[in-house]
Amino acid sequence: MAVFLVSGSVGSYFYTQATKSLMKSLRSRLQNSATLLAHSIDAAGLEQIRGPEDVAQPVYQESLDLLRRLRRSNPDVAFLYIMRLDKDVPIFVVDSDETDAQALPGQVYEDMPPTMKLGFFEPSVNDQLYQDEWGTFLSGYAPLRNGAGRYLIGIDMDAQEVAAKLHELKLTALISLLASILLALFFAHLLSQGLADRIVDL
Repeated sequence: MAVFLVSGSVGSYFYTQATKSLMKSLRSRLQNSATLLAHSIDAAGLEQIRGPEDVAQPVYQESLDLLRRLRRSNPDVAFLYIMRLDKDVPIFVVDSDETDAQALPGQVYEDMPPTMKLGFFEPSVNDQLYQDEWGTFLSGYAPLRNGAGRYLIGIDMDAQEVAAKLHELKLTALISLLASILLALFFAHLLSQGLADRIVDL
């Protein structure tokens, strides 16, 4: 029981710390990736993309192709997108979604989280999972080069990917706890056997 309690307490502490470290690592990765991509995209050329009728423009096609190639090279990233802040309202410019749910240029994004608003001016990332009409995500943002606080790039990591990483960590913790229990039972058996032999001798 003593070994079980000690190993359980220590294991719980390290699991909690590992979970916090994993979330911090994911948030840092999203923020750094968004910052890196933001420096590679010049917002000046995106001004002419205003509505669905502009999807045939070369600048839109080039930006869309870039975002989709970047998304495909990162399997745990669900979406990449560029937004414009127009009168304090976030509007889609380019969205990497390849389904019918793709946001077209000019589409308003409802319920802007504070971290996204901050992302138009400096790199930021959600403190926790955020849900919208496309799903539940952990997202990072960064302002585009020459965007003057009006353009950002966003990166969404699907909640299922985050959950999968946490599940792996939880599974490891449970295996460690099980090993501790087996070890405790083994030593308990040895200890009890030794005491029993002495009692029999007595």
